[in-house]
Amino acid sequence: MASYKRKREIIEDSDEESPSYGKQILPVANLPNDFSGEPMDGMQYLFLVRRDARQLPGTVRVANPYEKTEVPLSEQGATERLSARPFLPTEDWRQTFESRFQNFRKNFTQPTIYIGTQNAGPCQLIPNKKDRDMWWAFLSGRPISEWSPASLKGRSGKARNFNRIMLPEDIVDDNDLNQSSNILPYDEGEGVYGLSVNATDALESPGGTPSPLPLDYLEGLSQPGSGAHKPTQSFPLFPHEENFTPREPTTELIKLIDERYALHLLMYFTHWMNLYVKSPDMSPHLPTESHARWIFALLSRIDDYLSADDTNLLRNLARSCLGLLKHIKQRQLSSPLEMGSPPSNKMKEASCWIIITIIVSIWKQRDLWMDAEDMIKRLDS
Repeated sequence: MASYKRKREIIEDSDEESPSYGKQILPVANLPNDFSGEPMDGMQYLFLVRRDARQLPGTVRVANPYEKTEVPLSEQGATERLSARPFLPTEDWRQTFESRFQNFRKNFTQPTIYIGTQNAGPCQLIPNKKDRDMWWAFLSGRPISEWSPASLKGRSGKARNFNRIMLPEDIVDDNDLNQSSNILPYDEGEGVYGLSVNATDALESPGGTPSPLPLDYLEGLSQPGSGAHKPTQSFPLFPHEENFTPREPTTELIKLIDERYALHLLMYFTHWMNLYVKSPDMSPHLPTESHARWIFALLSRIDDYLSADDTNLLRNLARSCLGLLKHIKQRQLSSPLEMGSPPSNKMKEASCWIIITIIVSIWKQRDLWMDAEDMIKRLDS
């Protein structure tokens, strides 16, 4: 009985493995598959019908007369952004620049002979990482007495004096500061400002806002024919910034900065550019070409693989450059005469595109190109 059941199960399984078009009731002729003659009886005719039915497809689809060909998304996006293409760097330039920047990073990080001053002495070459105001003074080329914590330690009030506007009578000789051994090569020829101020003048106002101007200085400005120098409107914190030569990212300085330090400084540049874009006429933080060179050098210190937070920091830097580009384009559209004006030290469009290209190409943030295209398209509309 058990053998009979097993034999029946085998038969049923074989029927499921080879499905047929209904159960065979009528007799079918046993002819070869390549039979091509005329059927002589019903059995041969049924064989030909079943053979042709097996060769037909199981399902068929009727052509839709209202069907429309779909346009690929890549082509659709290309047509929409065609107007923005002339303002963006070309694909060939981006690929060439990416390979050369990678080579620059490899050449910079490989071991080589020591370059720079052998005996730097006790002088601190760069400011403290967590002091943003000191770094702005350092990048602006201000003397070491205004950004080095060692120089500020022991001064009257023990407070930083970056927010105080220096007066012409505050300028003293280098011998009076006894800092001859601590002056860096890029500090030669720069005027050094005195730090002897009253304790009340040295205190910072709440929120890090600039301290008020001395009363006698304000009275001198109101007198006709006064020889006092009026501070410029764009730089209320550092009115004599143009008298200093910005510090450049030399090999000796960049070697002192690791990846974490570089990311922290890039966050400062993002903050300064955002402040400038919000209020260009009142912000003291003017992005310059020197700042663009610093950003370029700092990006070379960052590894290819970053965490999500660090990648977001670089994306914010790229968006800040896009905001600066938008400001530059708007100024050009509002006053076309600025395009033919003499060159200044402000950060230019080419520098912004270089920074954006590095972040997009090295860290694969290609969606930022779409943001750039949309920004240019909105300006054109």
